[in-house]
Amino acid sequence: MTKTQLLDLPNELFPLIFQYLNSRNLIETFSNVQSNRIQILIQPFISHLDISQETNQWIQTYLPDILNQQNVVALRLHDKQITLLLQYVLLSKIQSMHIFDSHWSTDTLKQGLDQFGQRLKRLSITFTDPCGKGDLASHLFQRYCQLEYVNITGRSLFFDNNEISTCTKLTYLSIELEGMHRVFILMKNLPNLQQLKVKFRVEERMIQPTCYFKNLISCNTLRRITFTGCTKYFEHLAHFFATFGSTIQCLTINIDLIYNVIDGLRLERELLNKMQCLASFDLIIHSILTHRESIEINTFQTLSWRKFNPIVYWNDIHAHQHTIFTLPYRSNTFKHLSNDFQSTCASNREVFLYFERVRTLSLLVTTPLTLETFEFIAKSFPNIKTLELTNPIELSRFELKHNRTISLLSDVFLSNNTLQLPSIVKFCFLLRSHYDNYQILRRFLHLLPNLVYLQMFIGRSLFHEILKYEHEDNFIRSALNRIETLQMVNFYDGKNILTHEEIHNLFPNAKKLFSGR
Repeated sequence: MTKTQLLDLPNELFPLIFQYLNSRNLIETFSNVQSNRIQILIQPFISHLDISQETNQWIQTYLPDILNQQNVVALRLHDKQITLLLQYVLLSKIQSMHIFDSHWSTDTLKQGLDQFGQRLKRLSITFTDPCGKGDLASHLFQRYCQLEYVNITGRSLFFDNNEISTCTKLTYLSIELEGMHRVFILMKNLPNLQQLKVKFRVEERMIQPTCYFKNLISCNTLRRITFTGCTKYFEHLAHFFATFGSTIQCLTINIDLIYNVIDGLRLERELLNKMQCLASFDLIIHSILTHRESIEINTFQTLSWRKFNPIVYWNDIHAHQHTIFTLPYRSNTFKHLSNDFQSTCASNREVFLYFERVRTLSLLVTTPLTLETFEFIAKSFPNIKTLELTNPIELSRFELKHNRTISLLSDVFLSNNTLQLPSIVKFCFLLRSHYDNYQILRRFLHLLPNLVYLQMFIGRSLFHEILKYEHEDNFIRSALNRIETLQMVNFYDGKNILTHEEIHNLFPNAKKLFSGR
């Protein structure tokens, strides 16, 4: 088809053509077409533009005209491209940006926010280096800021009480923080916030400051709260809900609570009773605590709890695991399944343990894993993609030595090759024992017929066992050949580590990654 024939097509056909082209193809093909009709028709298909993978030459060739025509309202870019765009963005109608940042320093990002941050209504920043600087807050939360939506992922932000300004437009905030005290600083300066999502990282300070907790005015617009991550201080969460809970309608809590286990009576007293408008409540609280008695499930059987979804208490005294969660289970990760778990439920109706949203399952090993455990996984976790095998807590040298004398798998499971988990494509063998057992590796390869990603330590002992059996065992060679990614875990004796040539001999088709544990 010639250009003339294309331009002669009726308007109704162009959307059908454009939907098969990405924004880059559309810009390269039609940006120089001198037709107002075509430019109007193409507008909806390039209004949200992703240039994060484009070269500087491509940006300098095409983007000035596109932005000057004010066709783009949302832009997805990398931080290194900010300086190329500054002069054009200020003249555009861009209202939304998603910026990817891979640098330790945030200087370029701060320069961009200072230049165009106050013009945007929506801003997302994804950090790909979690260990970089987190000093953006004063450039994000500026006086006269027009932002209504802010989503920061991949890195915690650090700021003090006097480093941010009041932002009256902001209604949605998703952010990563260390400790609850910065949440109170935010609430003080975001009077019209409606939805707040906070992922807490482990607090580095031994004692979190509480000086910002006093004289706070309740935010009467707050409706939805999501708290995830780790915390040591449940009392800080309780103080938050005592201050801001009166208007909250939807609450999601998915946290690791360090050094503490909470029962239903305390949760009711310090959370539920502070939220008179609460209509939806999803809860996951996971605790690792030694020498702790089980929680009484009847503490979740009061009238207040019966308004919400069923509560399950899941615990394993051997693994020191205690988990409380509502059904249906909302997280995509389940990190506390073990051979010896006990579950009790508070509900006024029949419930089933079914975890269809879970994609990553951590299996804690305290006693030999049984066939029944994996049958339960097959029945209750139908969609998992990643299976992790790990120790429940850090082991002492004595415990590690003792653990190596105990079988990892029961004899029945080891000899039964009928059960398979076909949904799993990634297996992480992170135990500090049994990593050199050929029969165990072989059984897991049988269990996971679609495995393509393997993370484990493979030492010289296991290497020689595989070489010994591979000529008479066609299955093991076929299983190793299908591995596409091998992540070697190097937490053992360096003298036992294989060479690159030996690794390639075992896994000829795998991309090799290396990580310490």
